[in-house]
Amino acid sequence: MRSSSARTASFVVVVTAAIVTAVTVGPVVWGLATSGVSDRQSVAVVTLRGGTTDANVNAVTRQLRQLRSNDSVGAVVIRIDSPGGPVDASEEFYLAVNRTAQEMPVVAYVEGLAASGGYYGIVPADEIVVKPSSTVGSIGVVVQAPLSAIERDAETQEQFVRSGPDKAQISVDGLRADIERLQRSFVGTVLAHRGDRITLSRNEIASGRTFLGTQAVRNGFADRIGDVNAAISIAAERADGIDGDRYDVRYLGTQRPVNVVVLGQDVRRVEGDVVYVAAEDDSDGEFRQPVEYYAVWGVPTNDSDDGEVYVDG
Repeated sequence: MRSSSARTASFVVVVTAAIVTAVTVGPVVWGLATSGVSDRQSVAVVTLRGGTTDANVNAVTRQLRQLRSNDSVGAVVIRIDSPGGPVDASEEFYLAVNRTAQEMPVVAYVEGLAASGGYYGIVPADEIVVKPSSTVGSIGVVVQAPLSAIERDAETQEQFVRSGPDKAQISVDGLRADIERLQRSFVGTVLAHRGDRITLSRNEIASGRTFLGTQAVRNGFADRIGDVNAAISIAAERADGIDGDRYDVRYLGTQRPVNVVVLGQDVRRVEGDVVYVAAEDDSDGEFRQPVEYYAVWGVPTNDSDDGEVYVDG
């Protein structure tokens, strides 16, 4: 998603592995297999660092499913540092958090960034805790479309016999209509969960702006300033089965995040919310998704030789 800020942000196009280190808060039990160690309820901390890619979201979804079926877990903290990613994976993230929030208290803690699809995933949380330097927002969608998909449409029609007039057709008007639908859904979801707290208008929410933590608390994108310890305490207070400070804290395993790769192809031009890229050679006959929608902080403008994609920040 584009940000209106004049700064330039960059997403590193590499796959990195990192071990999650945790701040100890009271008695800590690692992993779910040790539930028999204590008869006290627990607050579980689930971490998503990196883009809302299939790999990262699948890992979080699996952990949340395990937590929902564990009677010793009274509440969940979602610790996040993410610029967003593909719309479909971001929706999976949202659905997993929303389902969990219907069964137990969920508190989100923005470790650094919760933008676009990253913010979309945490809006069902009962509370969102941020640091003053945290960045949240960037509500919106962009689409990646091969330049040749439109320019060579007539040639494509000669190569294939279609079963209907709309079969495999790509047009600028169609792309923009799809973006508008996804954008309305995104904004509507934010309003459904936080409409009674956000002081901005619908147009202001949809503008794609990001906000620092203190701004986010003032305008309702977040609820309070704090650290992961504060988020854990809030989650414990909300849990029915936890009395005072008599609870354990569980940090779930390790995480090997995959950083979001916005585009790996040559970006030819950007027109509004449509990003045109050079078409890859598809002579091997392998199916490739013609377009892909992103809820990500920034719009790619060009590739560089140093392993990064630079975006309008």
